[in-house]
Amino acid sequence: MNTKENKGTNIPTAQSAQENVTAVAKTAAKVETKKSITDLQKELEERLKELNYKKKLADHREIFIGTDRNLQEFQKELKEQEKAGTFETQTARITFKGKSKDGYREDEIFAISNVSLIVKFIEFLRQEIKTKINEIETELIF
Repeated sequence: MNTKENKGTNIPTAQSAQENVTAVAKTAAKVETKKSITDLQKELEERLKELNYKKKLADHREIFIGTDRNLQEFQKELKEQEKAGTFETQTARITFKGKSKDGYREDEIFAISNVSLIVKFIEFLRQEIKTKINEIETELIF
């Protein structure tokens, strides 16, 4: 540091004072840069989590759309059987199972193979799937 001797005291010169100010400014800039890098890393991690979540939602949406397509095709087939006057179908059956009394295996409690009931059940499922797809799409947009 450049100083002038003035009656036993050290007084910094303008040049050394400017050097000190520049050094402090550089140190402050480095600290600010480190803080901003840390902030940017946190923001990047948050955005990455958000993108991963939206990717997961988009994957679920695709699964629901595929399931709805499959149900739609199956529903058409069953409606043709219903128009033909078929009471019970051999191609579909809704089965309810439960634990047997011994608790070691599942037994069929009852089954539905009536075409009209199965068609109504598929309509209900498709409506629920469409509702869920709309919810997912709304969340993806925002």
